[in-house]
Parts: sequence; C-alpha cells; structure tokens
Amino acid sequence: MAKLLSIVVTLLQSIAETCGIPNPKEDYSNALAHDVDYRLQEIIQEAVKFMRHSKRTRLTVDDINAALRVRNVEPLYGFTSGDPLRFKKTTANMSDIYYVGDDEVDFDTILNKPLPKVPLDVTFTAHWLAIEGVQPAIPQNPTPADAKSELLSKRLKATANATGNDQVDVKPLVKHVLSKELQLYYERITEAVVSEEERLRYQAYESLRSDPGLHQLLPYFVQFIVEKVKQNMRNLVVCESMLCMIQALLSSPHLFVDPYLNQLMPAIISCMVGKRICENPKDDHWSIRDFAARLMALVCQRYGKTYHTMQPRITKTLLHAFLDVKKPMTTHYGAIVGMTQLGREVIRTVILPNTKTYADNILREPLETPNTIKHLEASKCRDALADALLKLIKEDRQAQADEAEQSMEDVDDVDDETKAVVMEKIGDIVGQELLAKCTQKSALTPILEAQV
Repeated sequence: MAKLLSIVVTLLQSIAETCGIPNPKEDYSNALAHDVDYRLQEIIQEAVKFMRHSKRTRLTVDDINAALRVRNVEPLYGFTSGDPLRFKKTTANMSDIYYVGDDEVDFDTILNKPLPKVPLDVTFTAHWLAIEGVQPAIPQNPTPADAKSELLSKRLKATANATGNDQVDVKPLVKHVLSKELQLYYERITEAVVSEEERLRYQAYESLRSDPGLHQLLPYFVQFIVEKVKQNMRNLVVCESMLCMIQALLSSPHLFVDPYLNQLMPAIISCMVGKRICENPKDDHWSIRDFAARLMALVCQRYGKTYHTMQPRITKTLLHAFLDVKKPMTTHYGAIVGMTQLGREVIRTVILPNTKTYADNILREPLETPNTIKHLEASKCRDALADALLKLIKEDRQAQADEAEQSMEDVDDVDDETKAVVMEKIGDIVGQELLAKCTQKSALTPILEAQV
C-alpha cells in the first residue's frame, strides 16, 4: 500500500510540473494521493464485481470501463488489443516509469491505400401491417396468393392429421413461445374461473385485475372467453364467469385491451341479447343481462372516443333486436337495458319514440295471458322501459344546473290532463308503470315535450 501511495505521489508531482506548478508541497501531494488511492480501490472493487458476475477469473479493460460507467465517469481507461503490449522504460525524478510506446506509421503506406466505400445513408420506411383487420396489398406484406397457399397447406395438413396420419407436423398458430410459468398460470386461471368454488373464482378475477406481466396471455384469455361463451350459451354460471373475467381484464392497468375489443364485444352482446342463456326460464338470467349491459356501456364510455363508430354500431344492432317482432322478449329486454345504459340521448331518440308502438303490439297480449313465463318476460320488458324513461327524467333534471335545484318530491302532483298526455305519448301499459314511480308533473317534462 505504501509503495502504491509513493507511486501515486510521484505521478502527481510529475503532472503538477507539466501543468506549470513547480515543487508542489508534499502535504498537498500526500492528501491528493490518498484520495486518488481511495478512488482507484473503489473502481477496482466494482470491476472485480463485473468480472465475477461474468464468470471470469481475469480482469479485463471492459470490466474497468463498466465500473467507470456505474460511477457516472466517462470510460477513458485503456483499450482492447489482441497483440501483447510492449512497455518501455523511462526515468523521471529518479523513478522508473513504464509506458506503452506508440507505433511509427508510414504516411506513404496510408496515402497509397484505396479509399473505403461510402457508407449508405440511414433511411426509415413505414407501412401498415393491417388496416381494420385487412392487410393492404403492398410489397412489404404477403400477397393474397401467398396467404391463400399458406391457408391451403394448413388445411391439407389438418385433413391429413384428422385421417390418422401421425407423421404430419402441424405448425402452431402462434409463433411466440410462452414460458412454463405463464402456461401454468393460464391453466390455473382458466380452471378457477369455471370452478364451482366461489372463492377460487374471486381470487382468479383479482389476479387478472392486479397482476402485471400478463400481456402475453391476453390473446389466449380472449380466445378462451369467446369459445366458452359460444359453447355455453345456456349455462348461466359460465356466462356470468366470462363477463366477470372480461370486467377484470378491462380493469387491469397493465393490459392493452384495445386490439381485442372486436372479439370481446360480440361475447358481451351475446350474453345481453341471447335468446336463452340458461336452461330454466325461471332462473335469474335478468341480472346477467343487466351486468352485460353495464359492461357494454363501460367499454363504449372508455373507448368510444378512440373508436368513433363503435357506439353507433352497437346502438343500431340493439335497435334492430328491439324492433324485431320475431325476436323473443328476452332479447327485447337485453336490447332495452343495453340502450338504457348508453345514456339519455339514446333513450330520448331511440327508446322513447318506439315505446307506445312496442307496448301495444308486443307487450299487451303476453301481459294478459295466463302463461306465467310469457307474463314474466313481458313484465320485465315493461319495467325496463319504465326504468329507461325514469332514467331520462332524472338525468335531464340533473343536467339543468341553471334552474332551481329541488327534489322530485317538492313539485306539484300529476293531474288528469298530464296523465292523458303521458298515456298518449308512451301508451297506457308503460305509462301506468312510469306514473307509479314518478308522481310529479314537472319531472315529466322530457316525456311531455317529446316529439313522438
């Protein structure tokens, strides 16, 4: 250690003399030498760590440079060379100093060398892989003929495999490989969400909602949801589990769900307007349809600004299901609650103008029939229409911030003339149900002013 300090002191004195500081004081040199010695030991210790982590027993220049980078120091130490270093000896201030000599270069040899090739300019190009799911016909993308031939080869292999040829090698659909941990996680989650134990299902939903690092599994979860909904349209428990699973994926801050909305939305709408999503018509499938409607409205609210055509297309689909007389009333109920969740403008422009016609032509006969199932379905549709109009009334009153804020109980009661107008606007079937829930005249302004 003392020898190293003396060498450092000698070097510092030599550097000071070259900088124009003759005969620097020994105390200053010793203090500076101790600091330099500490810094050198620190750099060497860091370099040894890099050497050990690299599974080597010989310290290299790269280790020293890595240690300097860790200390936010520009790596200026040394250079790498495959040739052995040849040190030369010189004497300064009665001390021996060893240095690496510079090679002599012949200028004629350098000048006579041919010039190197001019490097190519750096350029960047961009192209669309797909536009709304369709690959554009550009040179960077495979041609339709190549895609067709690839699809044909896959079908031939699948057919040969189905006939019992064990020698056929079927390529996987996905090119990236999942780790064993992710595969095990996927199996455990998919088993838990369809389990009969409520505790396991909630733990699976919470894991999907909060765990990071699941982006590689997202397409597999989406495919699992779509297949389960298709195969279990009459299994109420499975449909509810899939909706909860979609809600958990949408709630996760670590997942980018946008590319998979076109696959998830049909599954949600199927659970909402499906003809039968349970084996027994007396089961409480109405709450599942309400849950699907809220989930659909959440997707429209969150991603509606990014995908402008999504909500209008969903509204058009639900309107067709609502006005189709051949559809069952379970489908009508899902369409009504779905459009109700989309907001007051949809209620005002879509539901309200069609309420009277729908009630008179479709609901009147089932409400008067002794069949309990049909009567129940018609009652649910009637209540859903009344709740939609009631929601329109409440949201309109909340939107009128400039008027006097008063509750619905602080206004005048509905008179006979107002009741007659309400009956004329929306019919007696839904009108009676609405007037039973809203008994204030001023609250019925959206209904009274509607252009039906």
